[in-house]
Amino acid sequence: MLTVTYSIVALELEQKKVRWTFSSLQKFIRNSIRNFRSAGGVDSEQLVKRISQFEQYCQQRRMAVFLIPVLRTCTHEADVLLDELEKLNAASVTLVKSLQQRLQLALTKGAAMIEELCASLEQCCLNFCQRLNREEELVKLAERVIPTEAWFGLATIFLSEHASKSRTPMPIMFDDDDEGSTD
Repeated sequence: MLTVTYSIVALELEQKKVRWTFSSLQKFIRNSIRNFRSAGGVDSEQLVKRISQFEQYCQQRRMAVFLIPVLRTCTHEADVLLDELEKLNAASVTLVKSLQQRLQLALTKGAAMIEELCASLEQCCLNFCQRLNREEELVKLAERVIPTEAWFGLATIFLSEHASKSRTPMPIMFDDDDEGSTD
């Protein structure tokens, strides 16, 4: 029982960290959108870099690396939710890849492309938010359906990671006072 509790707490803490990081990223994106629309300067390379870093971090979390594979082998009850997460992940990767191209087009072609770019940035935020919501549902489902032996294995991995500090740390993408200013 203690291993289940430890594993759930570790997953929930990681989820809270990613939510906080997403909130900061979302502020940065919204400020960038405002700057685009008002013809203000935007550091497009920094914008794409921060979005890419967030996407990479999401793909390296315990949720993606450990919990989802265990759920796939333990139950079919999570299949619909896992399929939806897989589609959201694929959409995020596609959006991130297309943002660089759209930024370049927007900077060269002007106002019509700016609105398309802003819509893509808003879609990217919506997609990240939906994915995080589904992941939280997945943790609740996992707590109910994963057998104790599998939780013991997850807890062992989490403790090993924690002890060795080998896991990739969450990237520091934002300062507390950084809200997308391009000064």
